[in-house]
Amino acid sequence: MRAWIATLPSITAACLAGIAAGQWLLGSVACRDAIGILFGRGHLLALASGRGIYRADLQRALAEKDEAAGQPLATARSTIGKQDRHPEEDELGILDRLVSNMMVQVFAAEEKLSPSEIDRALELLRRQFGNEKEWKAALRRSGLSTASLRRMISDDLRAERWIRQRIDRQIKISTDECRSFYDAHSQNFLEPERFRTNHLFLAAPAETPPEIIEQKRDAIEALSRRLADGEDFFELVALASEDEETKARGGDLGFFSESRMPADFFDAVRKMQIGHVSPPLRTRLGFHIVQLTDLRPARQMGFDEVTPEIRLRIENAKRQTALSDLAAEQLQRAHFIRFSR
Repeated sequence: MRAWIATLPSITAACLAGIAAGQWLLGSVACRDAIGILFGRGHLLALASGRGIYRADLQRALAEKDEAAGQPLATARSTIGKQDRHPEEDELGILDRLVSNMMVQVFAAEEKLSPSEIDRALELLRRQFGNEKEWKAALRRSGLSTASLRRMISDDLRAERWIRQRIDRQIKISTDECRSFYDAHSQNFLEPERFRTNHLFLAAPAETPPEIIEQKRDAIEALSRRLADGEDFFELVALASEDEETKARGGDLGFFSESRMPADFFDAVRKMQIGHVSPPLRTRLGFHIVQLTDLRPARQMGFDEVTPEIRLRIENAKRQTALSDLAAEQLQRAHFIRFSR
């Protein structure tokens, strides 16, 4: 018994030494790199607050970028690392983003979230898919389970809250700033001339067979004659127009500027007088009979009118600058290990 007690300090010291060695090994770049290779994650690229970012993480981010750009995920993954697919500077930029995101998630880990917040975000994602089968198939393609996706959403929501709290308190916009912006960019606040019309429409796009186009041309001519004979525009629109969105309100298109309408339609409207009804006209969409009901000439918008828009523009610019500064700050705290292709 005494011999066992005598050896206890040595056993304790050995245990402590083992723990210290284990911690050192886990913190060792060489060890973390070897572990990454052993478990199929590739070389260690960076350490962000003690968390490793590996080649596999970079490959996944590159594949997701390709998928978002419309390239099939399988094709994207098969081309990762090829010189003609992803220039090194592109990979470095994405690695920077991964590191910044990791650092933010570490700092945001203590942010409080309610289960209902996570549920809402998960449900918004789920609604983007037609049914449960499509939803589960998408999860399988991404290599995710509902539980792992829920954890990712939680991390993202915490990070978003941490960033917003940190940035929003830096963003203060004064009336003087808004006024200076307005004075410097007054040409951006010119409201163009706008017209309001009703239209009776028969669809005949370019791909329509010629015989159908001729039928539509005859029909619009007949409707034009009925209007000339005194029939009510509103009633004829309800009866014959093929613009389902506007026919219930007499073909009213609301106020529009030149940028909203086909050029040939707008040019015809611009030549009309209020209250007049046009002869049939054809655009790339089909045949129209147009009634001009109102117009508003171009004008310079006043400062008070556009202050909310200006405030939003300045706020967005300041937020973007603050986000860039925050990302740079997080990158300075990280430890980049290597970047090998």
